[in-house]
Amino acid sequence: MRVAIIGCGTMGHLHASMAAACGLKIIACGDKHKHHAKVLAEPYGAAASDDSMAVIADPEVDIVAICSPTPTHAGYAIAAAEAGKSIFCEKPFARTVQQCREAMAAARKAKVKLFVAHVVRYFQEFEAMRAQLAAGKVGKPGFVKLYRGGLFPMGTDGWFRDYEQSGGVTLDSMIHDIDWLRYTFGDAERVFCQALRRSEPEAIDYSMATFRMKSGVIAKVIGTWAQPGGFRVETEICGDKGMLQFNSDETPIFTMKRTAPGEAPSTIVPASPVPKSPYQLEWEEFLAWLRNTRQPRVTARDATEAVRMALAALESAETGKPVKL
Repeated sequence: MRVAIIGCGTMGHLHASMAAACGLKIIACGDKHKHHAKVLAEPYGAAASDDSMAVIADPEVDIVAICSPTPTHAGYAIAAAEAGKSIFCEKPFARTVQQCREAMAAARKAKVKLFVAHVVRYFQEFEAMRAQLAAGKVGKPGFVKLYRGGLFPMGTDGWFRDYEQSGGVTLDSMIHDIDWLRYTFGDAERVFCQALRRSEPEAIDYSMATFRMKSGVIAKVIGTWAQPGGFRVETEICGDKGMLQFNSDETPIFTMKRTAPGEAPSTIVPASPVPKSPYQLEWEEFLAWLRNTRQPRVTARDATEAVRMALAALESAETGKPVKL
């Protein structure tokens, strides 16, 4: 099968390499900045274009991988569905719940498959924790803490700093943990969130959301684009028989030097010290779905619910009140 990559930044490069590792052929790269498209296209011998809609419409393309900024996801997904293409879309699914629904409706109408890449469901560490919970190793869970932190991402044209586009750390980064929380513990009942955003003297975004799940579990989800450097994930799950912990640092004491302005990467991609990348695993499952040999563990509806939960957290942060889900 032949793939078009839409959006040729960090995630475009990552997903192109994962698709190629799965034996797919990258034949076209689209980005409004044609230079970025050319840089990604060259090693694959692919065509480069600054007209992503034309790339999507190319009859030679079988799969459209959407790796562009969040507000463009729904439009590209709808265009790909109307062109009869299979769709691989980066998270967040879209900027609004309504956009998610419109993209899902377009895929259903065209009878094409739409996959949203919530990669934490494929991280081996998180799958191991979920298996431990399912086996009852900590008994009945009551409290969960999920932390995800890194530098403030740059992004082409600084789009992450435009909260109307990115939704900030809550929608763009915490959504990983919000999705995993629902995947593991079921639907949420309500959320209360507090957030700190500032642009001067340097950009900082910190968000702390407390979800009450319908199961009774209380979950604290913390996301930050305020770390001095690097990237860190931490998980703590407490049950009536024990506790599960995961810390990506795995060192008792560590020091971070604050990264100077301009030194940060455009987007931080969390690594996993395993033989096969979780990003490749999600591509493999997507392809198995296309071949009708396996159902994916994440659906477009799941991705829509993650957006709804993240936006509810943002609403709570803005109003200072809990939001019912």
